[in-house]
Amino acid sequence: MALDAEIFKSYLKDGVGVLRLYRWQAPAFTYGFSQEPKNQLDLSACAADGVGVAKRITGGGTLFHDDEITYSFVCSKTDVGEPEGVFVDYRNLCAFLMRFYASLGLAPAFALEAAGFKDRCAPHELCSAAHEKYDILINGRKIGGNAQKRNRQVIFQHGSIPCSINWDFARKYIHSLPKDISAYVTTLSDELKAVSEKDILEQKLIDAFAHTFKVNLDESACRQCT
Repeated sequence: MALDAEIFKSYLKDGVGVLRLYRWQAPAFTYGFSQEPKNQLDLSACAADGVGVAKRITGGGTLFHDDEITYSFVCSKTDVGEPEGVFVDYRNLCAFLMRFYASLGLAPAFALEAAGFKDRCAPHELCSAAHEKYDILINGRKIGGNAQKRNRQVIFQHGSIPCSINWDFARKYIHSLPKDISAYVTTLSDELKAVSEKDILEQKLIDAFAHTFKVNLDESACRQCT
């Protein structure tokens, strides 16, 4: 999360757009900048078991990270073709995720397009349990989570693409995890007969990003961070 914050700050200085893909070395939770983590998490249990807890620079609810691909990017509104008069064009910004899921043979849809959306649309302290307009659904269930931070014409977004989620493990640390959470949250392993290796999935995500926004990614400038 500190590196995500640094990517955002660096763009404000040099204007160089960045797409970052990363994974988690151990299970962890992140929480929105305005949240109080002790209200959602057993922090003592997390500390005792080596489960990370980190604050995001974005808003939104608490999110569990483990077996997933995580991404972040920073750019200008112009880079992604967002009109100046539009405050937040989530449909356009999440188009690369829709393309990515489609490349796996899935049929993603935005939550606002789902039947009964008005009845299910409600904020929640746990990101996975919330259904907002531009959350992405697969077969009616939410997959992953995405959040943004903006500064004038600068866009920063990060999010997760879960390969699988061990809810029994996560439940040990979350105070109010709904019992039926798996009924409205899904993962790649739930939707696919076989999930590709993460290297393959990451390359598909990179390709989807480049194709959607019509950008040339300079991978020679990439570096691995630990």
